[in-house]
Amino acid sequence: MGLFDKKECAICGKSVGMLGSRKVEDGTICSDCTKKLSPFFSERKKSTVADIQQQLQYREQNRQNLNSFNATRTLGNSTKVIIDDTQRKFVVSRKSDYRAENADIIDLSQVTSVRVEYDEDRDEVYTPDGNSYNPPQYKYEYEIEIHINVNHPYFSEIKFDVTPYRMERYNAEFQRYEQMANEIVMALGGNAGMAGGMGMNNMGYQQMGQQPMNNMGYQQPMNNMGYQQPMNNNMGYQQPMNNNMGYQQPMNNNMGYQQPMNNNMGYQQPMNNNMGGYQQQGMQWVCRNCGASNTTNFCQNCGSPKS
Repeated sequence: MGLFDKKECAICGKSVGMLGSRKVEDGTICSDCTKKLSPFFSERKKSTVADIQQQLQYREQNRQNLNSFNATRTLGNSTKVIIDDTQRKFVVSRKSDYRAENADIIDLSQVTSVRVEYDEDRDEVYTPDGNSYNPPQYKYEYEIEIHINVNHPYFSEIKFDVTPYRMERYNAEFQRYEQMANEIVMALGGNAGMAGGMGMNNMGYQQMGQQPMNNMGYQQPMNNMGYQQPMNNNMGYQQPMNNNMGYQQPMNNNMGYQQPMNNNMGYQQPMNNNMGGYQQQGMQWVCRNCGASNTTNFCQNCGSPKS
């Protein structure tokens, strides 16, 4: 048999050439049959012909079930999470017509975790004559990704971008997409997890830098310089915060400055100096991006993270 001889699809029996064939563990199927598989399925080459036939039966039943799927909410950007709150089911679709795409119907109870991840891209900025600054300066851009892990017989993870392209973090457009991602996590009931080595709260949101989370799991806003905006009382200094999770409020001693205290989780509360209650941010460091001196976790001049 020659290299370019036609083969027969093990599913539909159609004759296919080398360019139109797709390998499975014990045979060959055509590209048309391959397109009918779930878009989140990635184990074709490790599947048998019998496995593929079984999935195609599931996919046909899924197409019929979509007739009774009634969308009550649509979240996301180009890739959308469409929810049927009555049946507690959802689909993830990259097309405007999720029925034509035959989007997989997933029960909310099948979700094992859902999280937001931030993909960082760093490019060096050069002088007009093409030389590096001293110290080097960098431009940071980010993409926001959603990762949904599910207990499903044909796939275990769905991931897609929320942002349409890489963008700077500290602007209104990025915050809009970040809020969009948070809404998806809330709607799917995100679980705790870890992403990129950064901590996440119990709703699955990734903590960015040192931003605190409120009782609903949303991140506190940051100003356009990249550091935390303090919450002021009428006296103009930062108020101690006490939530319902058993964290202790810091207390002042007779000298007028804040004493460090440990909460029930063993973390030390930050200390205030005697200059009016301003929070100390740590040792001074020099921003590699613009050369400014800082004591916060983000540069107060350009917003770059401490590195």
